[in-house]
Amino acid sequence: MSLNTLPRHARDLRPRGRNWPLLLAAFIISGGSAKTSTIVMLATILALRGYKVRVFDFDHQRNASHIFGAMDELPANHPTIYELMHGAELDDCSVPARHRVVDADDEKGTPAEYEVIENLYVVPGSRDVKNFDTETTLAGNDQLSIWFRDLCETYDGDDEVWLLDLPASLSKLVVSALIPFQEDDEIIPPVLVTSKEETDLKATFEELAEMRKTQNKNKRSRWRTAPTIKHIAMCGTPTPGNPDTEGDITVASIEKTYGQHFKLHKVRWSKVIRRQHRRQAPVHAFGNRNSAPIEDYNKLATALGFVDRNPG
Repeated sequence: MSLNTLPRHARDLRPRGRNWPLLLAAFIISGGSAKTSTIVMLATILALRGYKVRVFDFDHQRNASHIFGAMDELPANHPTIYELMHGAELDDCSVPARHRVVDADDEKGTPAEYEVIENLYVVPGSRDVKNFDTETTLAGNDQLSIWFRDLCETYDGDDEVWLLDLPASLSKLVVSALIPFQEDDEIIPPVLVTSKEETDLKATFEELAEMRKTQNKNKRSRWRTAPTIKHIAMCGTPTPGNPDTEGDITVASIEKTYGQHFKLHKVRWSKVIRRQHRRQAPVHAFGNRNSAPIEDYNKLATALGFVDRNPG
């Protein structure tokens, strides 16, 4: 393991003595990127390392919810993140993360079977979150726009890390999620190593800077919003077995542009990553323990300061 991947100290899970957990988000202004894969992999790794983790699925596509067995399998009328935005209780809106161990058999009429992932909960996504921006605009509902900040402020549980799977734009919904972020929290942009996504990464930095400026204008210092990027995950990096000239060029360009100021992490991919959705399980439930994605996301988790509480 490179010295650059080793943390100087364990991550502070209650930064500056606040009552809500450390916040991590996968975000880049690029559709079809590796945001959900990054959230799923990191959430699973942190839970396996002994941290109490909760995933918030902000994306109306609900891919993280599906992978963690928390979408189509929900009981009727079970509250989702949309109801949470409108005042429902966090615990009522959360379900244990699961992975599928037995497929459904339509011929026999038997349902799929699941196994719970210890330490990991999910707030399932909802298609209704597409209405969020319209609601806040038409109603002039300032309280709705700061719903996540209010949730953080009033939290009194023992979660240690909240991970946010965000859509690919700085909509009012995404801004509402980022308002509570302080400098100790972190946005991790997952960048597929293509020229397009490198351009999208630049746009992400620019739009986040504009968002911070807008949100902090005339605000009391207590509420200053500071979504920060310190680590960048370069996903789908080429390997000797899967060479890619475009990927090599993009990696070299990102290293030149961002390498002096940010921690860069190469995340090799394989077909196993793409099977997470179909299998309805994170790679850890069906892949080789030494597969490249597991190894690389473990290095990222360590670099982020999450020491393994369950070594061996």
